[in-house]
Parts: sequence; structure tokens; C-alpha cells
Amino acid sequence: MKYLALLMLSLSVLITGCSSTQKLEQTEEGYMQQHTDALSRLTHWQVSGKIRIKTADDSDSANIVWQQDGQLYNIVLSGPLGQTGATIQGGPYRVKLSLPEQPPYIGSTPEDLLQTHFGWDLPLSHLFYWIRTLPAPGSDYQAQSNEKQQLARMIQDGWEINYDRYHAQYQPALPGRMKIKKDQLQLIFVINQWQISDQQVAWFKAQ
Repeated sequence: MKYLALLMLSLSVLITGCSSTQKLEQTEEGYMQQHTDALSRLTHWQVSGKIRIKTADDSDSANIVWQQDGQLYNIVLSGPLGQTGATIQGGPYRVKLSLPEQPPYIGSTPEDLLQTHFGWDLPLSHLFYWIRTLPAPGSDYQAQSNEKQQLARMIQDGWEINYDRYHAQYQPALPGRMKIKKDQLQLIFVINQWQISDQQVAWFKAQ
């Protein structure tokens, strides 16, 4: 419990640091189309970092390692809601949630499993796109960019996604922190490290 308290305190300091005062402008349609075409090619990667989820009644945090291999993903959470760990594995049609000392739970979407077992109403299928600063397909969105021509804010399906930190070792730059909010639910995703395949590293260098 002492370790968890220190972890949550450290994460709170990290995510409540300096607020952004940068000027935002409406993203032009031509730029957004080019941006989407480029980042859609990023399909194999791994990120590690921390998440914090706040609702009207509760708050919780966890370490996260997310590995994406095309349409297949493996997400490992350590520390959510007092658990020692949880793993979400899946693809387009089948998702498995594994919890310590429990039989695996199977579902058709990650959203159903997160809602049932954690009470989190999170659009994980959309997050697959949002983490790459892409709009999820199939619905309208609004986007704004910062002075560096990086996506800074997007609104889609009632969710507001803010990007206030980037990793610049790749071009296009990849997010370092996201804040996702809808009504009284907020997810803060601090991405400490991106790892992408050698093939895709070469593609990034060629941009």
C-alpha cells in the first residue's frame, strides 16, 4: 500500500505539471489527410508508460506496456484497482482478459471486458488510433494543431483528446502524453517510451 501511494503521488505530480499555453489553430483538411496517410502506416510498435483513470467517484493508476502487431495487441497492466496485474490480448473479433488466479474472460470487444471487470467505460478500439494521433475511422472529428504543426486537440464521438507532449526522436513525432476526457471520466496516458520495428524505423527516417 505504501508503494502504491508513492506511485500515485509521483504520477499525480507528473501529470499535473505545467499547463499548456500554446496557441492552437484549426487543422487544415489537406494536412490532416497527409498526416493520416503517414501515421496509418505505423502498425507494429510497443509503448510503455503509466495511465491514470479518474471518475466521479474514484481514481486509479497503473503501469502499462502495450504491444501492437498489426491488428493484434497485447496490453499488460500492473497495479489496476489493487490487482497485481492484468493482460488484455485480442484482435478484431476476440478479446481475452487475464487476471491473477482467475480463469480468463473472453469477449468480442475490449470495451465490454473493461466495463464489466473494472467499471471503465473506455473506447480502447478508438485508442488504437488516438495513440498515433489519428482519428478513429467511421465518425466525424474536429482537430487542432499547435505551432509546431503537431496535433494538439481532437474531439470525436464525444471524447476530447489532448496531446501536450511529444517524443521527437521519430518524425512524425509520436505522443508523450495524452489526456482523454468524456463527461466525468478522464484517462491520462503518459508514454515514457516508444519502440517500433526496424522496418518502420527506416520508414520514419525516410519521411
